[in-house]
Amino acid sequence: MDKETKKATVIILVIFAVICLLFGLDAWIRQKNKFVYEEHLDDTVVTVDGRQVSLRELGYYIYYVETEVDKQARIYNPEDPLDYWNTHFSAGMESAYISEMALDAILGSCVCDLIYEDMAKENGYVLTEEEEKGAESLAEHFYASMTDKQRTSTGLTPEIVTEVVKRKQLVVKFAAEYFEEVDFTGYEGYREELVSYAGDYYMKEILPVHEVTYTDEIVQELRIGRITTDYIVKY
Repeated sequence: MDKETKKATVIILVIFAVICLLFGLDAWIRQKNKFVYEEHLDDTVVTVDGRQVSLRELGYYIYYVETEVDKQARIYNPEDPLDYWNTHFSAGMESAYISEMALDAILGSCVCDLIYEDMAKENGYVLTEEEEKGAESLAEHFYASMTDKQRTSTGLTPEIVTEVVKRKQLVVKFAAEYFEEVDFTGYEGYREELVSYAGDYYMKEILPVHEVTYTDEIVQELRIGRITTDYIVKY
């Protein structure tokens, strides 16, 4: 091997070594910064009017939405349900992947519940003893429907589930009466739709007067469709 050939070989080997080093460094950084869901259960995901909601509490909404959407996913493609979660739904400006729409539903419904809960309390709404017991029964059934793995992954406890169910029951009671007196002139659609988390009336008249902030570094790591399902989670 002549001098020039040796020099070229050394250069190639050096370049190869640098490339390997860069790939290894990139893999190390990715692993080091890997988002481990269970390690963030008590981190704040969203704050509504100063009230902080942890990832653990949001777990109720995550489990509910994933369960409902996953039923459709398994019908859509029994061999690969994630195919449905990764489907892009075209609707003009509202175009989004099913997983993104599910995340919007999770965050939106949680924020909406908290806002309406406060409104209900401000207007003197409370659950009766019978309604309290009914909510506790629903909460017990909800928690019982979860597997041990799902309880662990979400960090949910019977107490948290009961708290959320009671909140939702109070919101339903409040909305059924309070919005009967509201003038929806200028809005099209059913009352129930207009005041939902994505409804026009709620989005224009109610949400804007409340302070809602999200913890982006947590939200952007949520892989909806893979948290409480049986799929392999890849972050």
